[in-house]
Amino acid sequence: MALKKSIYIFVMLALLAPWGVQAQEGGGGDDLDVIELELDKATPAKAKIQGEAAQSYQEKDNTLTDFSGLGTLAPFKEVSVIQRRFMPKTGRFQLFGGASVLTNNPFFNTIGGVAKAGYFMTEQWGLELNYFGLTTSERETTKELRDIQGVATENLVYPKSYIGLDVMYVPIYGKMTWFNEKIVPFDLYFSAGYGTTNTQSGENAGTIHLATGQIFALSKAYAVRWDFSWNFFSAKGIDGTQNSFNNLFLTVGMSWFFPEASYR
Repeated sequence: MALKKSIYIFVMLALLAPWGVQAQEGGGGDDLDVIELELDKATPAKAKIQGEAAQSYQEKDNTLTDFSGLGTLAPFKEVSVIQRRFMPKTGRFQLFGGASVLTNNPFFNTIGGVAKAGYFMTEQWGLELNYFGLTTSERETTKELRDIQGVATENLVYPKSYIGLDVMYVPIYGKMTWFNEKIVPFDLYFSAGYGTTNTQSGENAGTIHLATGQIFALSKAYAVRWDFSWNFFSAKGIDGTQNSFNNLFLTVGMSWFFPEASYR
């Protein structure tokens, strides 16, 4: 009986052994496949990370030593620099006072004082009222013409005053150095308008006024300003002859801007 039982157990083990081996071999193969698959997935990612690190290092190194890419930079006209103006003008008034001299009259010396009052709607556009109070004396050549040559000089017309309204256009804002010690911001402007010139004969002649100049900011409220003003008008001399005249004034003075500047 014991012998039969032993034979039975031996036969059962012999039958089950191949299936156990096959199952073990199959399960182990699946595990190996999974491990290999994970290794394959990790290898490209690792290579990618190493490649990106190498490229980043190369790019970092190039920014320090390789300047060959400067030729591909955008043109300066496509590059905008955002910077606040040192002395903004939008919504502010300007009062100006200065001295002026007439530069293109060969017969008279004309000097005077100039007052201007303006208001700026924007940084580029404004309105300005101009007043020139002038005094005139004869040049030596004019006296010689009258006293020696007998030429009547009373018919020559010169201005006693001018008043008019201009539209101002400020297209350029820049900076310059003062003896390499200080940066001075400035505005370059153009203006055009209409007014009246009062002559020595008492006539008020309609006048076209053109001007250009610069405003050099010393602070947010004060500035030095120079100005070339060109007046065109037609007036009668003492003898009643109508003639055209033009006066070119050079003016230098100080400007005061108010209210207090606030950056927008």
